[in-house]
Amino acid sequence: MRKLLSLAACTLCLALSPRTAAVHLTLHEGTNIAAALSPDGRTIAFDLLGAIWTMPASGGTAKRITDELMDARQPAWSSDGVHIAFQAYRTSTWNIWSINAAGSELKQLTWGPFDDREPHWSPDGSRIAFSSDRSGNYDIWVLTLRSGDVRRITSNPANDFAPAWSPDSREIAFASDRESARGVYAIQVTDAGGGAERLVRAQAGVLAGPSWSPDGKTIAFNAIAGAKSSLVVGMTDVADVDEDVFPFRPQWISAAELLYTADGKIKRRPAAGGAAANIEFSADISFDRPAFTPKRRDFAKPGPQPVRGIMHPAISPDGKQIAFSALGDLWLMPIGGAPRRITNDPFIEMGAAWSPDGRWLAYSSDRAGSMDLWLRDVATGVEHRITSSGARTNAAWSPAGNRIAMLRDGMEIEIVDVSRFVGTDMPRDTTPPPPVATFRGGYEPGGPSWSSDGRYLVVSALHPNSTRFREGSNQVLRLTVEGGAEHWVDPIPQKSIGMRSDFGPVWSPDGTQMAAIVDGRLAAFPVSRDGEAVGPVRMLSTELANSPTWTGDSRRVLYQSDDRFKLVDVADGSVREINPNLTWTVKSTGNVPGGTSGVASAPSSATRVIHAGRLWDGTSNAIRENVDIVVEGTRIKSVEPHRAALHTGAVVDASRETVIPGLIEIHAHLLKSYGESLGRIFLAWGITTVRNPATNPFDAAEERESVESGRRIGPRTFSAGDPIDGTRIYYPGGTTIDGGAQLALQLARAERLGYDLMKTYVRLPDLLQKRVVEEAHKRGLPVTSHELYPAVAFGADGVEHIRGTSRRGYSPKQSQLNRTYADVIELLAASGMTITPTVGIQGGFQLQTIRDSSWLADPRMAMYPPAVLRNGRLLASQPHPQSDLDQRVALVTPIEKTVSRIVHAGGRVTAGTDSAINPYGIALLMELEQYVSGGLS
Repeated sequence: MRKLLSLAACTLCLALSPRTAAVHLTLHEGTNIAAALSPDGRTIAFDLLGAIWTMPASGGTAKRITDELMDARQPAWSSDGVHIAFQAYRTSTWNIWSINAAGSELKQLTWGPFDDREPHWSPDGSRIAFSSDRSGNYDIWVLTLRSGDVRRITSNPANDFAPAWSPDSREIAFASDRESARGVYAIQVTDAGGGAERLVRAQAGVLAGPSWSPDGKTIAFNAIAGAKSSLVVGMTDVADVDEDVFPFRPQWISAAELLYTADGKIKRRPAAGGAAANIEFSADISFDRPAFTPKRRDFAKPGPQPVRGIMHPAISPDGKQIAFSALGDLWLMPIGGAPRRITNDPFIEMGAAWSPDGRWLAYSSDRAGSMDLWLRDVATGVEHRITSSGARTNAAWSPAGNRIAMLRDGMEIEIVDVSRFVGTDMPRDTTPPPPVATFRGGYEPGGPSWSSDGRYLVVSALHPNSTRFREGSNQVLRLTVEGGAEHWVDPIPQKSIGMRSDFGPVWSPDGTQMAAIVDGRLAAFPVSRDGEAVGPVRMLSTELANSPTWTGDSRRVLYQSDDRFKLVDVADGSVREINPNLTWTVKSTGNVPGGTSGVASAPSSATRVIHAGRLWDGTSNAIRENVDIVVEGTRIKSVEPHRAALHTGAVVDASRETVIPGLIEIHAHLLKSYGESLGRIFLAWGITTVRNPATNPFDAAEERESVESGRRIGPRTFSAGDPIDGTRIYYPGGTTIDGGAQLALQLARAERLGYDLMKTYVRLPDLLQKRVVEEAHKRGLPVTSHELYPAVAFGADGVEHIRGTSRRGYSPKQSQLNRTYADVIELLAASGMTITPTVGIQGGFQLQTIRDSSWLADPRMAMYPPAVLRNGRLLASQPHPQSDLDQRVALVTPIEKTVSRIVHAGGRVTAGTDSAINPYGIALLMELEQYVSGGLS
């Protein structure tokens, strides 16, 4: 644990001095590699670290034939042995490519905004079968090479994938996740496309890679269920009991023998069963990690600092005032005047929304214990609490002013009647209606917006490209208020409209337009009364924009541009800049928060002394007894043997306690819905520093400024902004990048808003990942992502999760059985790149809760939302037979051991949890316990 705590700090500062690190490795194992044997039996092609390699069929030295920017996977040979087809992620989608065996004649074979995967060449070499989401789910398609014609072969609503031609070219076998019978199917190939289908074998689990025997009578494939990975030949599993068979096409190299990959190796095995033989390879990797010196945070900034954490600005219907949140409170600013704080407490008030008549503000606040909806009379200050329990955010008033739509717990759209509070003459409905819509599976929508007649709501919602993989684009989802019927509006196909959260779409009060953030900038498009796009999307800003709201006359849109506002006239394009000019000051010791500009006093040099009965300082195994820790201002001045003479000024009596360094939570996403209790939760578990690797940058700045100014208590935070991603995204706030100017704008924002690091996400192409690393490093910002290679060669500083989401559908860092091989271990150890394992979210936290649920009774759990305890109690109360526990242990133990292997190889492990997936605070303590279970001291 000592080593882990000291290493955890390294991700915050990373390298203390600039240095270029030369890395040279010879790899002999690969995690989740796929292999194919040439038709003449002389050459094996395989993928390793996102490149295609070839070597003699007997094994030996491998030659890389594609570059490091292709992310080339799953090779397949042409029947004449001249070319190799593979899937590659050169741009923002997977396409089918080919190259000849010598490494020349690289050619792209498919194009478009779709993912094309898993190619397999027809026996006559004229066609390639592949899987694709071109139809809205995964189907089997066939490319005719001579003409370029692409034809759909299967059309079942379920996902069909991993095609393989039969030896006579008459059928294609494929895997399918059909509910009626998950398994391996075969379909006849006709001139018109697909013909008759037949079920070859029903099989539970996750299926991959069917392959025909030379006589066309038997199919081999991979199936993974629980902690078992099978190599199925016909009706028999021929894999070893504990073998980690990788989820790719096994290849028949004769009627009696198969080539496949497993346990980090390429293998041959008798098709009838029997011992497998490894085909050893060696692959040389060399790269220079560029020198990098990260910027330092100044925690004692003298004098007033500009407020960057401005959240959710909203223009009043008459266009004369702006309501917004900063330093945890609500503010009102007349355009042309100074902002005025209208709430003043340590809680979080946010998401202000104006009633249509401009009299009321609806907003969210946790002052009553949960993030509830409140109403405030702007003129009198009279307030009403509208909801209780659950987190309500993103309020939107109906055109009549009698109802408010909002998000509940980020997953449901709820409508409440507020007519009795605001005094309208509209009919009052005292029965709480059911949610208009409920979103599950992580598809959190953006805030709702009403149509002018009150019949519809629109939100930005995730529209996945298939049910096989979770990514897609943010599209406009129209909901009928009465009944909740859904209808997708698609102004720009395959282009995200809004980023969810408060990025639009927002319907103009007159019902003729919608405004939303598109490619990071403000855009508007004309719509019909029922919300259909009836004209082109027009860009209204040249800079990055957030939080659009309309004036009541539908003429102007207010949006946020970093730390200031812009008011754009939609008709003539004129723009007025509005600067709130708020400042904050670092909190002095003992200072009481107050004032209109945060805390207006300088850092204090007052001395405090902590009298510790025992002290472990994190640098050795020794425990020091009866010491005084002398603190001046924000720095520890000295640690000395206890003596009364040191006890001047404030004294903390910990003479019966043990003092340790504050813990660092290196990966947590801070939810505003927790309110001010979140800071107390972290501190209660001994966590004094938190790194937030992906978040709304304004939320992050507000957290930092509120804590450092003394508005509320909490740990220090180091934060990125929204994750930089490709053209498909998953999480709210995910920034879709297709290259060009937007990436430069995002980097400029990172510098202006004071990011501590950058986070790239899984669909960002490697070429753009390289550019982000280079440009971020110029600004002193480290970069982290889910990617190991080639990110490590570009100089990326960290990798999140041993497993983690991957655009490939499988992890290149960990197998389906949660095992990691030497390629990953050696790259991490040799490079110094940090890794945050997050064992807890891969089943570790659940396993520990089943074994010992005493944390549920800890008094600190009273600070959490009730749902956290409900979920924990449900898991602990369910019966867990020994077979269930054995399977959980079999899947968690390899991850724990991987952590130990990385550390003992010289790698740098940082402890993080990805909370709030598991409860903040306690999840980090359990994470550390799991590192000990894996073999660390």
